[in-house]
Amino acid sequence: MSPVHVVIGPRTQVGSALLELLAGQDVVAVARHERDVEALAGLADARVVLAADAAGVVAPVADLVLHVCALGPIHPEDPLPDDADRFEAELAAIDALVGATTGQVRIVLVSTVIALAPTADRRLYGGWKNLAEERLDRIALHHGDRCTVSVLYPGRIIAPSERQGLGDRLSSTFENVAKKMLRETSRSPRRAIIGVDAKIWSALRALSLVVLTVRPSRTPELTTTSPSTSTPHRPEATP
Repeated sequence: MSPVHVVIGPRTQVGSALLELLAGQDVVAVARHERDVEALAGLADARVVLAADAAGVVAPVADLVLHVCALGPIHPEDPLPDDADRFEAELAAIDALVGATTGQVRIVLVSTVIALAPTADRRLYGGWKNLAEERLDRIALHHGDRCTVSVLYPGRIIAPSERQGLGDRLSSTFENVAKKMLRETSRSPRRAIIGVDAKIWSALRALSLVVLTVRPSRTPELTTTSPSTSTPHRPEATP
């Protein structure tokens, strides 16, 4: 029996590309809220459900592939007060999906190469990605050997129409990343850097860390925000 493919983050561009590649298969698209359900209503080959209801549509003996295209804050550099609560709710939905079946479960997470060695200006972004990976590992450990996790670390991901300069040609496309996610279902669980740009970036980043070890840099001075400075309310973001 073919596995049920569950797409977490179906409205991301990687998620959209993945849904196209999965046309004709048993697919569940997990929406974050009702607005996502409405936006995904036109999908002919997928069952669209809210995260809280996803476990209820999985057969108790089904094998699952959980394609995690988005997990955690959409814009971690501009946090919202309920980011942590939303993150926990997403993890609870994934845990419930795994627990709803006794079959084999493969989780494939799209992270970012930045998570492997965040630069000073991307620490928050990389930190959330690492936290997502660690929490998925915990879920897999809780459910035993039948649940495994693979993680892909791409660099920049763009549409084919945006590939103009050399840097763009070294980047991955959304469809390419989606195809690599599908290939992971036939491999042993692993962690892998994907994309030429990501491999170059990780090599250069490793060299910079060697330099930092030999010649430590000065700690930058921290500045406090003036009490008169206010942050405008930002409406909830939609992927």
